[in-house]
Amino acid sequence: MNPERSERIEIPVLPLRDVVVYPHMVIPLFVGREKSIRCLEAAMDHDKKIMLVAQKEASNG
Repeated sequence: MNPERSERIEIPVLPLRDVVVYPHMVIPLFVGREKSIRCLEAAMDHDKKIMLVAQKEASNG
């Protein structure tokens, strides 16, 4: 880690069901949950960065 760049950043996280996304992949994202929509809106309002993570087990909630 570069000691000169130790600032903390916050990135919205969007868990994905039944899909794994690798760097530089282009896929359509279909979101319906209000939390997911807010996550994407936050990314678009700021620096357009978002972290996509694969859910091991999809659960309701």
